[in-house]
Amino acid sequence: MTKLYEKITFNEEGRPRAFKTPAEMWERALEYFRGCEENSINEQKLFHNQGEIVSSSVPHMRAMTQAGLCAFLNIGVSTWHDYKKKAEFSEVTSAVEQVMYEQKFSGAAAGMLNANIIARDLGLSEKTETELSGGLKVEQSLAERLTGGSKR
Repeated sequence: MTKLYEKITFNEEGRPRAFKTPAEMWERALEYFRGCEENSINEQKLFHNQGEIVSSSVPHMRAMTQAGLCAFLNIGVSTWHDYKKKAEFSEVTSAVEQVMYEQKFSGAAAGMLNANIIARDLGLSEKTETELSGGLKVEQSLAERLTGGSKR
């Protein structure tokens, strides 16, 4: 996958429409999805093995994001929102966003993505409030309950 910042170009005279048809937008979005799946984020870890320190690459799931998609498509986020408002593009933009939502939700639920970050990104901010003796109240988000974390 090309580095996202290498996909961005500027035209000082204004830009022509990025996509002529919804099918063209969908094909480009599929390229982004495949790129995310095929290009994990690799973390270098050090391990101790039989008295030797060895380095190994540990792959991590790459979350699909609106900002990443827009950079890949070489459009601004405001342009993405403009396409969403166009009747002929509403179905494809909705499908793209559903794919990205499901990928992030499933990745967080499986522990492959940080549940707290993804819950905030997806707008999953359900909170519960527990009142302890003495009037002390404790709030906990959905992501914190799922991961067993506590709010600090």
